[in-house]
Amino acid sequence: MTELPIDAKRLASVARCFDAAGRLQRWPSKRSDQLLVLAVVWSYLPDGVQMSEPEVSSMLRDWHDYEDYALLRRELCDLDMLRRTPNGRVYRKVSGELPAEAKALVERFTPTAAP
Repeated sequence: MTELPIDAKRLASVARCFDAAGRLQRWPSKRSDQLLVLAVVWSYLPDGVQMSEPEVSSMLRDWHDYEDYALLRRELCDLDMLRRTPNGRVYRKVSGELPAEAKALVERFTPTAAP
């Protein structure tokens, strides 16, 4: 499957949601931009690690400045990018491929990506 070319204008617009270190500063209004932001945040989660809800929440709090880490956690779970046990005690990142636009955003924040 061939990926569509990266839309530089959209990428620049979504990049403004982050600071230079890759910390999320604001939640975009367009759903397609929200999905791109979530892909970037998802990329910061550790692979193959079981985490508790407080651990996930702490990481998400560290990666953004607009004070709604629960929204990020809920969206990641709803999109099946992050799974939790039925009792909500154990979380695990779902492995997958980072979309090209999200990769390009993460590269903008390197070497300080994954705040």
